[in-house]
Amino acid sequence: MKKSVKFFYDLVSPYSYLAAVQIEELEQRTECCVVWEPLYLTGLMRLTGNQPPQVLEARRRYFFEQDLSRMACYLQVPYQKPESFPIQSAQVMRALLALDNERKAEKSLLLYEMHWGEGYNISDEMLLREVLGDEAVDFSSTEQAKQLLKQQTGLAAELGAFGAPTFFVDNAMFFGCDRISLLEYFLQSENE
Repeated sequence: MKKSVKFFYDLVSPYSYLAAVQIEELEQRTECCVVWEPLYLTGLMRLTGNQPPQVLEARRRYFFEQDLSRMACYLQVPYQKPESFPIQSAQVMRALLALDNERKAEKSLLLYEMHWGEGYNISDEMLLREVLGDEAVDFSSTEQAKQLLKQQTGLAAELGAFGAPTFFVDNAMFFGCDRISLLEYFLQSENE
């Protein structure tokens, strides 16, 4: 039986991008099924008392001037800090909730590539309509979408998440793009 892995992410998070690009290989090597779970990172940080990396100057410099480009190089994926960073991600994350898991994964990866790989402003509504379609973008402005994203974010906090990316396998939590190998080890040891 395939093990289910919940992947809580927000497109505003560059480390979620660097985790997302590793998921397909993780699924192939472990035969797990990753469930893409959009959340609103700003809301999660409010709920948990966490703060974004740019609040502390030394951490901002380290992440954006050293670590992110080094990790992207290691993973062999493009990285370019968008001029629009940080974007207001609530609309795009709500729009993604309108999609099934397969399309959510596909479109999230495309938007990650556009934003963190090529520097596009993915909070632009015309771009979102082109990538996600009118139905998903129209859904993003409904009260249902707003409540659903709030619930997703609350669920992540209840499970123990304090940032993104966060993965859960049952009650086991893995935080960060650099924990994929540990997650893989855990999944393989669970199958033995």
